[in-house]
Amino acid sequence: MTPRPTLSEQHPDLESGIKESAWQQINEKGAAALSLRGIARSLGITAPAIYNYFPNRDALVTALIVDAYLSLAESQRRALVPLSQDDHPLRLRTLGLAYRQWALAHPGQYNLIFGTPIPGYHAPMDITGPAAGQSMFALIETIDAAYRAGKLDVVELSPELMAMVAPWVEKFGYDGHPCVIHYTVASWAQIHGLVSLELFGHFSAVDGQAATDALFTAEINATIERIGIRK
Repeated sequence: MTPRPTLSEQHPDLESGIKESAWQQINEKGAAALSLRGIARSLGITAPAIYNYFPNRDALVTALIVDAYLSLAESQRRALVPLSQDDHPLRLRTLGLAYRQWALAHPGQYNLIFGTPIPGYHAPMDITGPAAGQSMFALIETIDAAYRAGKLDVVELSPELMAMVAPWVEKFGYDGHPCVIHYTVASWAQIHGLVSLELFGHFSAVDGQAATDALFTAEINATIERIGIRK
């Protein structure tokens, strides 16, 4: 009789296997249906074997959230690599389109970090917060570079807007003009809102992919014009 393979032989990287199975569950059934027992069955292992890596479902969800944010952050950084440092409008436009492309290519990850909350799960902000922040760095740096190059319309913020921006300024340790953070949050909210509407099926009345593409391009260009970012 052939000896049964050990767990390490069956799954040389069991942690990655657990995560891959979890993403498959999330993509098929939604994050709320995530089950450690279901993951164990799919991998042909016992549920306690998972506890060596993730002591409970919430710990696994937290790890998946961090991975999703870091994946988004990396996609944003990669999108900027071939571009000129001085073409600030192109860099901002590219980030907006890359954000959409990542979301459409990774709907399960997008939904986990931005969609319907999982009942009973509360993200530990000391773990997920820094990862979420990384996903915003490329956008902040792009708008900040335009500001420091004198290629951004700088406005003074009202006390109400300053109150909104202040926690973000502190969170990112930002030392430039606070309107940069305001523009960052507003630009992200604009594109994020459009992406969410598309991903969750609210553009079904739009006539074809070309029309949706045109909408995104128009709105990104409007954002660039609104904040006065230029070459």
